[in-house]
Amino acid sequence: MNSPFERTITYAEDLTPEDIRGLETFLNVQLGQVYEEVGETGEISFAMRALLRLVSDSAGLLDTLLRVERPDTWQRAMIVREWQRLRSTASDFNHCDGYDHGRWWYQVRHFDAADEAAEQEQIRQFAETGPYIDEQRKRQGQAD
Repeated sequence: MNSPFERTITYAEDLTPEDIRGLETFLNVQLGQVYEEVGETGEISFAMRALLRLVSDSAGLLDTLLRVERPDTWQRAMIVREWQRLRSTASDFNHCDGYDHGRWWYQVRHFDAADEAAEQEQIRQFAETGPYIDEQRKRQGQAD
């Protein structure tokens, strides 16, 4: 069996608090090194501190949302978005020691397989009917 650090995250429901802490820690180390190079004065240092706060806030929100037993649709979407935000921030540092390609390389686009299937069904229906099917149905109803 693979250890948690050897698996690839496919869906947001696969995320664990350890995944979040690992990615947040990696980002803090990398951003901290940049911050040390920049120094503690000037506009760039202000931006670096803001970025460090955003990483912390995003990781905290994500951790809180993962603790919800049955997340609502908006919470599921927020989990995907916050993970993608952290993951895409880390991807610029993918050449650095500590970057976990197995956990962080691939984008998580859906909360679970059911969300992915629902999106695929919407795409299939759109491809079959086109974007104006509702308008066509309304016109047919008015003509009857």
